[in-house]
Amino acid sequence: MASAREVILKHVDAMNGRDSDADPWAADAEMTAPGGAHVSGRDNVVGFLAVFQEAFPDLRLNIKQLLTDGPAAAAEGTLSGTHTGALQTPNGDVAPTGRAVELPWAAVYVTEGDTLKSEHLYFDQMDFLGQLGLLPG
Repeated sequence: MASAREVILKHVDAMNGRDSDADPWAADAEMTAPGGAHVSGRDNVVGFLAVFQEAFPDLRLNIKQLLTDGPAAAAEGTLSGTHTGALQTPNGDVAPTGRAVELPWAAVYVTEGDTLKSEHLYFDQMDFLGQLGLLPG
């Protein structure tokens, strides 16, 4: 059985490698993210994350710190990438800005065996929008 650390690192590697088949999400996985986003089920979680991979084809997650306690984990890091694809939002698509972002994030995870059961993702939405040039001057 994999440790929580191994499961989280496998998830980050799958994200960075654009390999959703290798991402260890459980069939009944859940994810919450800023803006009230909540998705359930492996396919929906993978689909939610794919939105960012499509908008930022060079998206890269870097972990600065990863703490584990049994099946639970917490991490902080940065997301970097260039906005060269359309970003799908509930309010419509955001056209590519061509801007590079480096966004700090934090997440709390729960694993079960070799799978990732849940992620609660946190990042500053205003910082994200500002880096994309989408806030008024």
